This record gives sequence, C-alpha cells and structure tokens, in this order.
Amino acid sequence: MAKTTQSNEYALQVAAAASFNDRLDDERLIGGILKYATVKVPIDALNVATDVITLVELPTGAIVFPELSKVIVTDDATSGALTLDIGDATDADRYADGINAASAGEIQFTSVASTTVPAGLHTRHKLTADTNILQLTLATFTATIEAGEIIVVIAYKTL
Repeated sequence: MAKTTQSNEYALQVAAAASFNDRLDDERLIGGILKYATVKVPIDALNVATDVITLVELPTGAIVFPELSKVIVTDDATSGALTLDIGDATDADRYADGINAASAGEIQFTSVASTTVPAGLHTRHKLTADTNILQLTLATFTATIEAGEIIVVIAYKTL
C-alpha cells in the first residue's frame, strides 16, 4: 500500500496553521525573487590544478540555488581534463562538485556532468560572514592549457 508523505516545508506550513511560533516565514525557501550573479573567469596558461579563484561576494543571509545555477565554457580551455568545484571557504564544493568543463558548452551545477549532487542542494545554506564569498576551484586541469573564459551564473535569493 502506498504511503502518504509530505515535504519539510509543507509540514512547517501545516504546523503554522496550528501555532504562530511554528510558521515558515522564510520566503527564500518557497517564494521570493530569484537573483543572478554572472561572473566571468578568464583561464590562461598560468592556471594549474587546485587553483582557487574568488568569484563573488554575495549578501550575508542569501541562499544559493545550485539547481538553477550553471557554468558556461566559452572555448576549450584544455586538451585534457578540467573539472570544477564551486563553494566557499568552509566547503569548497558546496554548490558544484566535479563539473566536467573540458569542452565548450553550458553545464548546470547539478547536471550529470557533475560527479555528485552538491550538499547545497540537499541542505540550504544561509550565507554567513565566513561563507558569503564564493570560490571556484580547478579540481583537475591537465594537458595543454589554452586561453578561454568560464562564465559562472549563480542563482540566489535574499530577504
């Protein structure tokens, strides 16, 4: 027999009807305006694997939505492997883990081109003073490095 279940957010909405103290008052989770930060990252022959590139500082309290974020590789940056992690100082791959960016194209943070689903999808993280500067890590970068550009589009919400 099939069972009936509910999301965490719906459970909070039901509880809110019974008690004002249990309300879901954070519209960043189920509503609100989605914003985008678009960041251009030039790649050249000086880049190496494990480079950490500072992307952007987002407002403290913002929530990043990795399922709505993407990387656009404008040109092949390498004749070998290039994988990217996107996160912050405390979790280097909170939003994207192992994005395959070896060739030109558009790759969602949570696409099958990523090696694993990032933690930021399962557990929404409200940015703090320690985590509001997002970073891109060149997790692997092999073979001939060629000049190119990576455009990172980050979807987020604020109060």
